[in-house]
Amino acid sequence: MNCQGLTGKVILPCDAEYNCARQEYNEAINKCPLAICYCRNIQDIVNAVLWSERQGIQVRIRSGGHHYEGYSVGTDKLVIDTSCMNGIKVNSEDDTVEVQAGTRLMHLYKTLYNSGYTFPGGTCPTVGISGLVLGGGIGLSTRYLGLTTDSLIEAQMVDASGNLLTANNCHNVKLFWALRGAGGGNFGVMTSYKFHLKKINKVTLIRLKWDNKSARLGFLQAWQEWLRNLDPRISAFGRIYKPGPLLFGFFYGYPEEARQLLEPFLSIPGITYENIEYVDFIDAVKIIGALYPLREAFKATGRFIERQLSYCELEKIIDLIEAAPTEDNSFIGLYSLGGAVRAMKTDSTAFFYRQANYIMGISSSWESEAAAPVVEEWVASGFKYIYTLSVGSYVNFPYNNLPNYECAYYGEHIEELRSIKKEYDPHNVFEFPQSIKTVYCG
Repeated sequence: MNCQGLTGKVILPCDAEYNCARQEYNEAINKCPLAICYCRNIQDIVNAVLWSERQGIQVRIRSGGHHYEGYSVGTDKLVIDTSCMNGIKVNSEDDTVEVQAGTRLMHLYKTLYNSGYTFPGGTCPTVGISGLVLGGGIGLSTRYLGLTTDSLIEAQMVDASGNLLTANNCHNVKLFWALRGAGGGNFGVMTSYKFHLKKINKVTLIRLKWDNKSARLGFLQAWQEWLRNLDPRISAFGRIYKPGPLLFGFFYGYPEEARQLLEPFLSIPGITYENIEYVDFIDAVKIIGALYPLREAFKATGRFIERQLSYCELEKIIDLIEAAPTEDNSFIGLYSLGGAVRAMKTDSTAFFYRQANYIMGISSSWESEAAAPVVEEWVASGFKYIYTLSVGSYVNFPYNNLPNYECAYYGEHIEELRSIKKEYDPHNVFEFPQSIKTVYCG
């Protein structure tokens, strides 16, 4: 293969670093790219895009490598990796930050905290900013500060022709709309983002746990009732395991008030761990981030829930978790929405499901490859049931067996997104198994 014209750090299958370089966060992904190009600047990205066109080689775009289904790599593809582009520039005069496309969340959190800012990012510390913001972006500040993409005020992207485009509310307006919720890999290679920031130093960190199976149904009942008219300053994630549920969250206020808001959960019998404390924002981020392994082999997905589920439906969710293949790493996840997410109009960005109350996910991991089929079957079975309760799928929790994935991820926005795709990527250069198509394929 002729690599002349590729710049940056290029890793080939013959290189000692190749097996490490092709590894995604999800260890279940086993793809063998033709080459991996670690871009150090915009010109490296331009060169990679133009080289792939000359060579007739398809590209995949990677920043953090956390795509659940591994669509940021591909066998016999060129991986354009921006993880070396991780510069951050804070402007305290107008409360903004410019972030390069390969920046990981913990690096961003630490840098912003040192300047007195919080940020509505996710919870896994090694996630890249690009995948997060382009799919919407949820976390433990979402109900108060909005989706990650709601703080975005400008983005830069290299298109299929190697042009550097700036997208904001004045330039490439349609593209800017699309990037906020449907931009992951669909339109071009992102180079940087500009976000508006909010100054906050401390939050109330919430951690509750029940080692009690009998608490699970009550937890689910409390969860969906709790989200009705809930103070937007609080966001939480819940998990239902075989042994019992847990809850963790942030409250942008003091512990005494948080405790009052949490009363529906605190009154559930059998609580075994309770921690509600006022801490520095960065400490809260680090404590929650420690819940995530450095890497694991897993299968997971998530759907949007808009309605109140019946008692019988909640019981079936408990039956589902009872059938889980493991006790410690198989769970039903709950991710709070509403608040600032719902306050924005549905058509304000490409993120369609702003009226949803929460996301319900299903996840399991395995250590031995022999256990993978059982885990995957449990997730598939659970997904089929959750599908009947829900209205759409969260693109940042992708699932390769998702029916009619374009409508599932983007709802009624899909026709507009196809039009924008055709305008900015008419030859479908940025294509992957669940990319936006320029035409309806049935």
